[in-house]
Amino acid sequence: MKYSCIIWDWNGTLLDDVNACLDSVNDMLTKRGLKNIDMDRYREVIGVPIKKFYEKVFDLEKYDYEEIIKDFNEGYIRHLNEVKLSDGAEELLDYFRRQGAKQIIVSSSNNSVLRANTEKYGVSGYFDEILGADDYYASSKIERAVDYLDRNGCGKALAFGDLEHDYELAKQTGADCVLLASGHDSRQRLEKTGAIVINSLREILSTDILR
Repeated sequence: MKYSCIIWDWNGTLLDDVNACLDSVNDMLTKRGLKNIDMDRYREVIGVPIKKFYEKVFDLEKYDYEEIIKDFNEGYIRHLNEVKLSDGAEELLDYFRRQGAKQIIVSSSNNSVLRANTEKYGVSGYFDEILGADDYYASSKIERAVDYLDRNGCGKALAFGDLEHDYELAKQTGADCVLLASGHDSRQRLEKTGAIVINSLREILSTDILR
């Protein structure tokens, strides 16, 4: 196999949690007497850092940003029971392990929550490193990825994600990039990057991308 290192995003890529996130956002809107948004609107405005998303959904001069972050994370935990791994995720993780590739997660999610969830879904053992954020503000993860690769090396890398931000990470680290259209960003936004866009992780094993 031509890749010796796989860089994984977690939310929306390995974990199919987009509906849980949308439900949590709508819970917050309902709580404040505001109109709910649909999936198309969510995918149109989601992004990194997450504050840019909330600026488009809430009036942050009226509603406290810290309270919004707290409410979202509490709601996300409530809805997490409805969430499963993405289709083909564990098969692909196992494939790369059998191929001897190093696998790391680089996520904007809080590190302690991220590690707990990889344990919850039984996949923590696939990863050489799990690199989450120190806070809950879902800011850029590129610096963490670059720092890790500078210190540890990785060889030829392939990055999997579901956001334009994941493509930006791939560019900064010199990795090839595959983006998942069933995640948080719209297919239209992903296709504009020029990266390979797929509907499910399961597709990868039947394509020539890994050869």
